[in-house]
Formats: sequence, structure tokens, C-alpha cells
Amino acid sequence: MITHLKKGIAAGFLITMGCIVFLKVGGVAGAALFSAGLWFVVNYDAELFTGRVTHTAYTPVQKAEMLAFNLIGAGICGLLAGLVMPDLREAAAALTAGYAEQSLWSVLWKSAMCGVCMYLATTAKNDRILHVVYGVMLFILSGYAHSIALAGYAAIARQIAWWVIPAAAAGNAAGSYGIKWLLTAAGEGKKQQ
Repeated sequence: MITHLKKGIAAGFLITMGCIVFLKVGGVAGAALFSAGLWFVVNYDAELFTGRVTHTAYTPVQKAEMLAFNLIGAGICGLLAGLVMPDLREAAAALTAGYAEQSLWSVLWKSAMCGVCMYLATTAKNDRILHVVYGVMLFILSGYAHSIALAGYAAIARQIAWWVIPAAAAGNAAGSYGIKWLLTAAGEGKKQQ
């Protein structure tokens, strides 16, 4: 349990480090630099919900704990960043404010698409760094919703609609499971030919 706690909090912390650099730099360069956070998660085997939600090695309870630990790590890093780097708060607030006006279906769609990106970014066997960079840039530049990143932005800004993060986590999971199913089905079709 302690190992999962530490690895989960570390993952949330590292993703929020990506949030911070994106807020500082912005645009394509910021999206590319954000990927360093996910690269460290993958490289150091931290336990990120959006990267491991489809893994069968975890029970549903462990996956829920992982999400909670990620949110704790993102919250701690985001709150500290907002305190010592107050210039980030306005940019983070602008990013999170738009979610309050979106419909549940919009958040679910954007987070499901992010789940697809995160599954592809974290499960690649070859050229892992390229998959991480492309996956992160795709989700950020497309405006998709990553639940842990949203928690980091929300902690920096100290604002977000209460329902957004759980909805984004559900959508992230749905997108990850959906693309895994499609790719597994495609792989089985190749084997049969």
C-alpha cells in the first residue's frame, strides 16, 4: 500500500510539473515540454491512473486508490506552485474557468479522447519517448481533458467546477478501455489471417 501511495502521489506531482511548464510557455512548445511530466511518470514507473486504468494487474479498488493518490499529488504540487509562483494562477484560472460552462457530455467526450491519447502514449513498446510526446501534444493541443492535469490546474488556480474532475476521470477511463478494445480486436484479426 505504501509503495502504491508513493508512486501515485509522485505521478500526480509529475503531471502537475508538466502543467506548470505549459502555463509558463504555452502553445506548441509548452505542450511538448508538458510531455516531460509524463515521460518521468513512464520512465520512473510512477502509477498514473490515466496510464494504468486498463492494466489487469490492478483491482478496481486499487485503480480508485491510484486516482485518489494522483489527485493528492497534483493538489499538493498545484497548491505549492500557486503559492510561490502567483503569476501562474491567472493562466490556470483561465484554463479551468471554461469547464464550468461546458456540458457533462462535452467533458466526457474530451476526456475520453484524452484517454485514447494516454493509452497510446503509455503502452508503446518501441519509441516510447515519441509516443509520450505525441500523445501529450495531441491531447493538449486538441483541448482534451486529462483528469490529473485538471486537478493540477485547479489547485494552482484554486477553482474548478466540483463535477469536472470525476467526470474527466470517467471519460479518461472510457477512452482508454475503448481504444484498448479496438486495438486488441484489430490485433486478433491480424493473427487469424
